[in-house]
Amino acid sequence: MNNADYFFDLDSLSDEEFFSAYEPSDADIKYRSVAVAPQMGGEYLSAYQQQSNNYSMPLAGQNFKLNTFSKPTPAASTSNRCPAAPFGISKNNFIINKSDYNTVTRSIAENLKGHENFDFSFIEPEHLWRGKYLCSSSCFELEVSLFQENAGYKVAVRKVTSDCSMNSAFTNFFNAMKCALSTDLCPAPRKAFVIPTGVSLIKLSDSEFLEGIQPIFRMSEHNNESRVQCAKMLCDVSQKDAHYLELSAFRLPCVRLLESLVLDESEDVRQYAVMAVAAFAELPTYKEALMCSAVLPMLFGLVENCVELQQAYETAQVRRTAARVLALLSRTHPYTVRAELQQQACDVAGWLQRVACLQDSRTREFALVAKSFLEDVTIDESLLVNDEDAMLMYIH
Repeated sequence: MNNADYFFDLDSLSDEEFFSAYEPSDADIKYRSVAVAPQMGGEYLSAYQQQSNNYSMPLAGQNFKLNTFSKPTPAASTSNRCPAAPFGISKNNFIINKSDYNTVTRSIAENLKGHENFDFSFIEPEHLWRGKYLCSSSCFELEVSLFQENAGYKVAVRKVTSDCSMNSAFTNFFNAMKCALSTDLCPAPRKAFVIPTGVSLIKLSDSEFLEGIQPIFRMSEHNNESRVQCAKMLCDVSQKDAHYLELSAFRLPCVRLLESLVLDESEDVRQYAVMAVAAFAELPTYKEALMCSAVLPMLFGLVENCVELQQAYETAQVRRTAARVLALLSRTHPYTVRAELQQQACDVAGWLQRVACLQDSRTREFALVAKSFLEDVTIDESLLVNDEDAMLMYIH
């Protein structure tokens, strides 16, 4: 075939003549060999061969046909459910050498349930668990993410927010999780930083304690951030010697302040206030005072299921702590607790029926304890007294 064959009047040809003019003979076809590099094997070569099988080469005079009945190979149909680990992943990570996604996620979920003061919700589309740690005045949020790593998975843990408090909760959490789930050898964890106990043993006179506590009360009169710090400081003060906490000059202002903080509009203020209430409720004199304040119905209303399951981790510890305080008060003063709740128009009978359906197992356990003491109490409403008078009686 020479170049002159390509130059003639195309308009003078019919369709059949046009295609026959360009039909090459076997002698005109030249073949070139293609070498496949060894490193391009594996799934790349399989994909290439699969695509080749999907097409049948036409013979002379035949139309090109797509082989639509060819079944894809397993390698081509398998899709990875997790993304690959991104650049700059958290340094707190470890490998799980298991290939089944469901097995890995179940193992992680079971492990996360066993960490005290931690609560998590699984966000399946993002392949991560969002969690929160709340204990006394310390709080932070964290994420546990899952990524594909060769034939297994990589688990990465990072703090999202932190209150910068000095404790080793996050480090201890990660080390425990890594040792329980990682298939690699875990190095011995570093010794946790511990604040010397002698720091908190400085003796104060009663007047020095009362004078030092006044700035905390004044902080509650300012903006939201000051009230957050006020509630956190009350959590720390609750760990002081009971002698100081039971001073009559401190008890009544403290209960009044707690009452104000648990009713605050800010969720951050309320959560620390509930943690402080739980600590003060361990003291007998505070039990009686808290039962006759607005704190009791507020705690009662917190012991419910979270409407949004994916956000349940944010309030789980607060709801659980409220149930624990309610169980504590109901165990020692069941009549007073039920009388105060009914006087505040709380639906005690309906609540007693709903507690068995609480989703969080630990919250449900505390709530059932409270139920066991409250359900058999009969209240004579004619004997109910005014809250203000009752509190003054208990305080003094």
